[in-house]
Amino acid sequence: MPCLPRGARFAALACLLALPLGACVSTASNPSAIRAAEFANLVSRSTACRAGYPRANTLEQFLAAERARGATPEQLASARSAYVGVSEADTINQGVKPQPCTADERAELKAKMARVRAGEFSF
Repeated sequence: MPCLPRGARFAALACLLALPLGACVSTASNPSAIRAAEFANLVSRSTACRAGYPRANTLEQFLAAERARGATPEQLASARSAYVGVSEADTINQGVKPQPCTADERAELKAKMARVRAGEFSF
């Protein structure tokens, strides 16, 4: 059986993990992680579609909003981890197999990212 180069193995693994990753962080006991995964998907897709970019402190603002909702330190750590993991997987997958954006999707993403940039994290 032929071996794949290390980079190709990593990319293939990321592709395999990307779809179930949301399910991995989607636990009823941690709604912050669920929202963080959704937020990461939004930011990654918006960036890929050139429909808006987050500010440098957007993740910190999101975590502050989660803290205000009553998230525990453990939930916040899990949310940060979920955000980073989903973002990395989305970035790798977009590089391996780019997904085109429709004009309607771009418009929807622009509107959502405008709300994010304004500090509103309900999507």
